[in-house]
Amino acid sequence: MASRRLRGPRARRTFVAVSPVSDASSDEAPVGSGGDGPGGEESADESQLVRVGCAGLPAGVSRAAYFERLDLLETDVTFFEPPREIALKRWRGEAPPACAFSALAWQLITHDADNPGYSRLLHPLEPTLRTQVGSFRDTETVRDAWSKTLAGARALGAEVVLFQTPAGFSPSEPNRTALRRFFGEIATDRAGLTLAWEPMGLWEPAQASTLANELDLVYALDPLQLEVPPPDEPKAYFRIHGLGIYRNKLADDLMELLADMVEGYDRAWVVFANVEKYRDAQHFHRLVAGRAFVNPDED
Repeated sequence: MASRRLRGPRARRTFVAVSPVSDASSDEAPVGSGGDGPGGEESADESQLVRVGCAGLPAGVSRAAYFERLDLLETDVTFFEPPREIALKRWRGEAPPACAFSALAWQLITHDADNPGYSRLLHPLEPTLRTQVGSFRDTETVRDAWSKTLAGARALGAEVVLFQTPAGFSPSEPNRTALRRFFGEIATDRAGLTLAWEPMGLWEPAQASTLANELDLVYALDPLQLEVPPPDEPKAYFRIHGLGIYRNKLADDLMELLADMVEGYDRAWVVFANVEKYRDAQHFHRLVAGRAFVNPDED
């Protein structure tokens, strides 16, 4: 399989921004309501689809209120321990049909037992299992964690499962082998799901992008923190962490730059994980929904 290229801007195309909630009494179709695809959007072959949301439900905001303003929610609770499937199905049922979820993979797959997140397990990890978890190890515990992650994602109707690896998961050859084994032999039942990978630490963008492409993953990254253009692929998963020591709200020029980057993809999920994530996500959603991305040949 050919490796990825890092790209500059592409030609403009038709743009679809999903409207979280439509007014059934209105004769005017909401933004993103054309075509026969899921949630009313057009086929990805004919248009661009961008979803915008937050990493975790913002404090003090109900899911109902959230989905009135944004069309994507990245669930972080699945990282600490996947909730019961009945709860995830209820979340899906309560969300408007045009909205979507992404789910973080369970930490037992990606993070070693010394990760602080293990303190949030419902049942403490048995001492004998501490060396059997994390780093995509070839163990029954990791396989079971993937089965539960997958079942939770299916119950939630998630579009994406995101695997986050900590800084300690370096680009060493054993770690590359573990990734190839996990995604080549274990995480093979991915029909209808996009799998994304966000590596922290020492991974160079081109290095991580090439491996992600080999494993049929979407390389998840914060494009505003790169010194090179983001990968040239049909899909993008952008996680915006913010800039500076306080990682507060993004300036308007950065919002415009991010919108320019998103324009080049057939499908894009843009997740804000900075301090002002709820405000910034709403700002960006309005920005991209207000743009008219039209093929220049049609002018």
